[in-house]
Amino acid sequence: MRDKIYCFFVFLFLGFLTINCFPEDFSAKDKIAIQELRDIVVSNPKTPELKMRIVFKEELSIGKVEGDENYMFGNTIIFNTDDEGNFYVSDVDSNRILKYNPEGKYLLTFGRKGQGPGEFQSLNFIRFDKENNLYINDSTNSRISFFNKDGKFLRQLGTKDRYASVYINSKGFFVGDKFDISPDGNAMKMGIIYGLFDDKFNLMTELYKDEINLPTPRIGDESSLADSLAEMLSKTAFRPNVIYTVANNDFIYLGYPEKYEINVYSPEGKLVRKITRDYDPITVTEKDKEEYVQRINESFSAPIYTEGVKKKAFQKIKYPKYKPAYQSFTMMENGWLAVLVDYVKDEYTLFDIFNQEGKFIAQFKTPVPAEGMFSVLLFFKNGRAYSVATENDFRFAKRYSYEIQEYRNNEWVRK
Repeated sequence: MRDKIYCFFVFLFLGFLTINCFPEDFSAKDKIAIQELRDIVVSNPKTPELKMRIVFKEELSIGKVEGDENYMFGNTIIFNTDDEGNFYVSDVDSNRILKYNPEGKYLLTFGRKGQGPGEFQSLNFIRFDKENNLYINDSTNSRISFFNKDGKFLRQLGTKDRYASVYINSKGFFVGDKFDISPDGNAMKMGIIYGLFDDKFNLMTELYKDEINLPTPRIGDESSLADSLAEMLSKTAFRPNVIYTVANNDFIYLGYPEKYEINVYSPEGKLVRKITRDYDPITVTEKDKEEYVQRINESFSAPIYTEGVKKKAFQKIKYPKYKPAYQSFTMMENGWLAVLVDYVKDEYTLFDIFNQEGKFIAQFKTPVPAEGMFSVLLFFKNGRAYSVATENDFRFAKRYSYEIQEYRNNEWVRK
């Protein structure tokens, strides 16, 4: 029973950790550059320099509510695209990967649940190495699996330790978050090191270290279980989580949104820029709480957590007053940093945009969804934008064309 409880916590926190790590495989490498500044800190005011927005138009939706199972997904999907525009959708619930062509036609499926070659226990993001092969980190099996674009298994690489997510840079080094979970009295302790690791997974540069302490479930009656679950969820609800990504030029972007700050590191792990912004914190609303409970309820099932236990626990969650300073961020192909400040399902996504020098140039709302398991997800690639959307409780992979517009002479015009 204790091992099953540990597995539940690992799964829950991997959800918080990994969905914040984005697939940055855009092709406009020559447009992404970090210029040395006289002052390493770029401080920004609350008000952006420009009145600008990005207008998204849906081009393609992959997924079905019923019918062909090759288009029906589980509760959690994450996906990436290759340079030709093919989709690779990770269906986390079934531990399989489905490939679709740029028009959304199903092509093939590979991967399945298991411990053998080409199998997964915890399917994660699909990324591409310098040979354009796919690689997927599996934290439960402590390995990275490699496939070609036709889904043929090529090899696997043991990671020694457990990593929630891993990037492989152009030098064959790894950027990832190594974690360890262990009992600590009546609590569980999870330590996470975010860093740059060599080709043998030895730590070269520590970028950030986080530690999470949670109570272990008190096995007993329904009320005791509900109290312990509520205590755990109260510690995690709208908790800031480390967010990081690796650009195609190997620069590392990392932030802990307890405050509005994003650090930019060179490929060697040297801090070259710190982007900050004054901001007004966003209040956690009743709708936010309802969405949080829904995501948690969908994310796990364990025999000890009956519907009665979960219902009581959800009623006892203590929420913070404010959300994190931002939810996530991703790189645009022109070198801008798009920060997803807030997402309210079926209403809007709030973006902040920073230019290549880290200057805050625009803020706008858009109806385009940007959702993940526990956080928001949207990325730019091949001149398009991509996101996961939920419609009638079913998941879809979306592609959008987009246009950058600026407000001039009392009208919106293309920039």
